[in-house]
Amino acid sequence: MLRINLPPTGPTRVTFADFRKYRLPVPSKGVKDTGKKNTVLQFDNEHEAVIYADQLEEIVTNTSKNSPVRSILRDMVTAIRNDDTIRNYLEYSTIYTWLKNRVRSIRLAIKPSFSNN
Repeated sequence: MLRINLPPTGPTRVTFADFRKYRLPVPSKGVKDTGKKNTVLQFDNEHEAVIYADQLEEIVTNTSKNSPVRSILRDMVTAIRNDDTIRNYLEYSTIYTWLKNRVRSIRLAIKPSFSNN
């Protein structure tokens, strides 16, 4: 099981109550509050953590810039992406890199261009 600490980056830390309050998606193995300082995101493996971070990034793009949820989501994505285990996984995962590049090129092809005005 992979555990990623979600350190407090704002005035208050993210707790399981925030997941309920804002209806945030919960990681595959759940969320655990550890004492008064950290919240831990739990996953089966690195792949699930990366997919979860990608899902959170998609939610961020659809969230209002002034929403408190946006900063919570960004903090969670940053914590996942900055985890050493995840960084090593992504560095050695050529399939993920290839897939990410393909998805980016597909999005560019689908997204309409506004430069024709």
